[in-house]
Amino acid sequence: MTWLIFSFLSAFTFSVVTVMDKVIISKHVSSAKVFILGLGITQTAMGFYVFPWLISHYPLIPSLIAVLSGIVCGIYLIIMFMAMESQDVSRLIPVVSTYPIFVAFLSYVFLGESIGVYVWLSIILTVSGAVMVSLGPSQSGRPSTSMLLMVLLFFASMCFGLSQFLAKIIVDDMELWPQFMLRGLGVGIASFFVIFFPGVKTGFIQLVKTPKSFLLFFFSEGVLAFAAIAFFYFAIYAGEVYLVSTVMSSRPVFVFFLGIILSLPFIKILSERLEGKALYIRAIGTFITVAGVSGVALL
Repeated sequence: MTWLIFSFLSAFTFSVVTVMDKVIISKHVSSAKVFILGLGITQTAMGFYVFPWLISHYPLIPSLIAVLSGIVCGIYLIIMFMAMESQDVSRLIPVVSTYPIFVAFLSYVFLGESIGVYVWLSIILTVSGAVMVSLGPSQSGRPSTSMLLMVLLFFASMCFGLSQFLAKIIVDDMELWPQFMLRGLGVGIASFFVIFFPGVKTGFIQLVKTPKSFLLFFFSEGVLAFAAIAFFYFAIYAGEVYLVSTVMSSRPVFVFFLGIILSLPFIKILSERLEGKALYIRAIGTFITVAGVSGVALL
């Protein structure tokens, strides 16, 4: 059950990263685009670390697939971080955690992974709970996530699922760390387009010149994100990718509780909605997600 341990470690670490990224985007950078540029630079540095050594050791096609996995993951990250500027993080993350159904379908069709009826039901339960958290009413009684944004977030979730699938199909052709580094290069390639937007370069320079903000960014994206991605790769090298993806989709549960804790009046780092029907529906959706993940893990 090594894959299960690493999957939960990845989900928990990613949840901490997500909450920290929300704080950084809200309070420490001028816009999400500045954050995305910093992400691209950090991830590209990981890729170039291994690139010269990689060329003489691995065939071209697996190497390109590893980079492509990073590019589609970068698209997922860009959409998610842009949405963070206006959305509660506990409402956003469940929607982009619906990717297990897509991963399971790709795994069943292309990898021949055997997926039983009860596992399919558990996957659907997991995703349904995640969607419930995000579509639950706000304090005003109306969903605060627009339909266009929902479509974009579901597209981002599909990109993340595709990224995981691509990473899995080359595990026999490439060792873990080279694939890890090339994924970073792909994320960097996808992220660098934001440098052409007005104010992004200036905003990034300001981030670097502000020690507190830069150290927080580096700890989140250079240390914790590194660990979260590494845990994911350890998991998919040890188990079937549809199982790993489904357990990792428990991230909304961790985000939900972290959001509540950090929004308490005496902490007030975040401003998640804590009262009324919105809280109850998110709580129910969160525990439905837990039930689905438990079904996948135990069946």
